[in-house]
Amino acid sequence: MNLPAEFDVKIDDLTIEKRDYQLSAVGEIIEVLPDRSILLNYPYGTGKTIITLLSFLAIKMQKENAKFIFTSAREAAGLRCRQALEMGKKFGYIESLGYLYDPTGKGLSLRQKSKMYEASTVIFSPITALMNDYFEIKTKLKINILENIDICVIDEATDVLARDMSGFRLSKYFEMLFKVREKGNNFPILGLTGTRDKHKANAILRLLGKETLMMQRLDLSPYETVTKIHNIRREDYIKIDKEISTQLTKPVDTIQKILDPKLSRLEIIKLSYSGVLERLERLKQFPAKLGKYEVKDTEAKSDLIIAFRRLFKLSHSRLLLLESTPGEFLKYIEMDENKDIFRNILEPSKELITYRVDLPKYENPEEKVTRALVQPKIYTAIDIIHEHLFRGAHVLVFTRYLALGNYLARLLNNLGFPEVKYLSGQSTEDTRRIVLKNFDEGNVNVLIFTPLGGRGLNLEAADVVIHLDITTNIDDMIQRRERARGCIEYVLVLEETSEEGKIKDYKKLIGQDKEDEEGEETNEE
Repeated sequence: MNLPAEFDVKIDDLTIEKRDYQLSAVGEIIEVLPDRSILLNYPYGTGKTIITLLSFLAIKMQKENAKFIFTSAREAAGLRCRQALEMGKKFGYIESLGYLYDPTGKGLSLRQKSKMYEASTVIFSPITALMNDYFEIKTKLKINILENIDICVIDEATDVLARDMSGFRLSKYFEMLFKVREKGNNFPILGLTGTRDKHKANAILRLLGKETLMMQRLDLSPYETVTKIHNIRREDYIKIDKEISTQLTKPVDTIQKILDPKLSRLEIIKLSYSGVLERLERLKQFPAKLGKYEVKDTEAKSDLIIAFRRLFKLSHSRLLLLESTPGEFLKYIEMDENKDIFRNILEPSKELITYRVDLPKYENPEEKVTRALVQPKIYTAIDIIHEHLFRGAHVLVFTRYLALGNYLARLLNNLGFPEVKYLSGQSTEDTRRIVLKNFDEGNVNVLIFTPLGGRGLNLEAADVVIHLDITTNIDDMIQRRERARGCIEYVLVLEETSEEGKIKDYKKLIGQDKEDEEGEETNEE
């Protein structure tokens, strides 16, 4: 079978981005089918689902009654199939897409299901639901729903494997499907994977059959690191951050007046974190040197100590607000020694306690768990992780704060997210080594880490990197970005807070500020 002459014309109208290597892959697939099965081994993010749907379209153009199955055994196979279905709808030219999966078991009747299988060009269904339907419909209605299938696509084909003492064997999820093929329904299989493990790839080939063609392009990295600045708006956070900014004005003015009127607010805040209070306490004779600045007398020293102490507490509270948990922030500002400084912030901070969010369960995101005191970046990160995990991605989440990392890890585990690990400076060396090795080998889905916890981490093993905070040293973020080549990078930013200034610097360094300017010019035109 060859690509039809009108195929290029047909796909010109598709809104989905198509790349040359994807179209080449479709041509190769069409040449091989239906005589042989294929294992398409392309890295994550290279559009294997797009290649699959384009192949469906090319076959359908030459065989009007062609029928296809898209199945998966992922832990969230139902949602993975639904994602492929939604992408298929964008094509427009592939009619009668059917989605057959109901986790509650209270969906269509058996007769209705058989009619959907008969009427659908493509059926998207998890392997367990597909095989249950096959046996039940064949037994009770004497109808073979797999009889006229042209291709069966197995999403993430590594799931056909199960380990045993001698290596790999066929997974129980696929045993029934392969037995059906052996009994005469010998439709070809298009397996999709992105494994770099040669043993796994060869084991899949062996199970698919000796005539199976391996189409492998592990050299592909079609997507350079894509940075997405994810803005989050929360009115209570904006209100508290602005109040802290207002409170910062007085100590900043005092420090500028005594040390140097040209000192910027940022330089003063950096000073407050550089041990300036300890150095001030040690000053005994005046005038005295404080770095390159001069402290004239004991009164100036006393005023500076009060100003820097207040400045440090306000700056630290802001970091806790924006980069740690609401609980840590509230605990800090309600300490007896801090209540006087934060008296104007206590009232608006009560809004943090009353705010509730609905978080999705991993297996069934429509079932929500309501939680209070969840940092906005946490529930945003959970949504992002949820979306990418269904595509088989491996996700790294970076945070500077132990409390935030701990809280996110606990939440993800409570919501049923699989293989979530957390590494911090408190992790033992043995734990760290094992977790990093497992992440590198693809056995950890989500790894949350702090700067110390992530030492030696192979960022190239990640498909998605999420920054829960913007580090003071922007170079650290640049280095992580360069080491995680070809991934999708999310930087989470709370709108109308002090974080917006930091993100401008980052966007400038990665060249995204120019893209923003070009976008604005286009909009003006």
